[in-house]
Amino acid sequence: MKKRNFKIKYLPVAVLTVFLAGCSNESLQEELTYRQAGIDSMEAGDYGTAVTAFEQALSCHVGRITDREIDICYYKAAAQYASGDAEGAMETYNALLDYDSHNANVYYMRGCLYLQQGVSQQALYDYGNAVKNNPDDFELYVSIYENLTAYQLTAEGEEYLNKAFEIKGSDADSLTWRGRIYYLLGEYDNAVTELKAAIEKGSMTANLYLAQTYEAQGDVTNAEAFYQTYVKSEEADSQAMNALAEIEMSRGNYAGALDYISQGLAMENVPNRRELMQNQIIANEYTGDFATAWVVIQEYVALYPDDTAIQREYVFLKNRQDNVPAPEEVTPEAPPAEEGTQTPEDTGAAE
Repeated sequence: MKKRNFKIKYLPVAVLTVFLAGCSNESLQEELTYRQAGIDSMEAGDYGTAVTAFEQALSCHVGRITDREIDICYYKAAAQYASGDAEGAMETYNALLDYDSHNANVYYMRGCLYLQQGVSQQALYDYGNAVKNNPDDFELYVSIYENLTAYQLTAEGEEYLNKAFEIKGSDADSLTWRGRIYYLLGEYDNAVTELKAAIEKGSMTANLYLAQTYEAQGDVTNAEAFYQTYVKSEEADSQAMNALAEIEMSRGNYAGALDYISQGLAMENVPNRRELMQNQIIANEYTGDFATAWVVIQEYVALYPDDTAIQREYVFLKNRQDNVPAPEEVTPEAPPAEEGTQTPEDTGAAE
């Protein structure tokens, strides 16, 4: 989700120790250096080191808290959770809410944490506070819906989608969001109406959701046309590339699918890498390139060891690699014997 605005004020004394323990007069540059070190450690999967770096960044700051320190706390909470310290992440979110009890973004993130821990009622409470404090953000409602649906709370999620219709606006962005929400609710005719209106007002993103709407209705021709329009824009993303790849796969054009998959995987932000790699494995198999499929699936199981469904495919490709016959050795033929010369075979002599 995008970053939201934060109210700037002084921290209560009780919270000060959470954020600024060990304050020193270090420079802003040191704070930024530690922050970047924490981000680098997160990207490397070293979450414990990341937490330490973010704490060091916070300890460099003295005085009024700014968006920068709030941002570092978000990173710290994410690193704490990723390192297995859910309790520490919860403490960080609690401290943020002690600092600003109207911060919709923190309520949302703490709600996500409660949901991941199976505390659904508290998650719903926090989500409710999130939209209460930021009632005009379409993205917030959709994100809550997606999270609740992922945890089999679809009915509760749809309640948030329906609440989003209370947001007014006829600009391109509002029309796009409403069209997307109609699509998520399965109200495809309404989705088409809103999204076409959004496209007329200049929304390129609406092409993506309109393509998805047509695809859900089984209209592959229109779906592909709007996917292509979206891909040709500067807003093209890996989701659209994967959708186009799947259309090509449904047609049996696996080579064409691999081209879209490669473009998707090469993008800077690839939230659907898992799906792209799954399709990459399948498409390579269908083109007969089992060697590449084997390379990809080894990378895939290293990244997603929890995917038990891929194990059968892994075994199939491994067995294929193990059982590929080695190329026969070709030995040069002996030169023909000169006329009148006897060979060992002729005489029966042992070599």
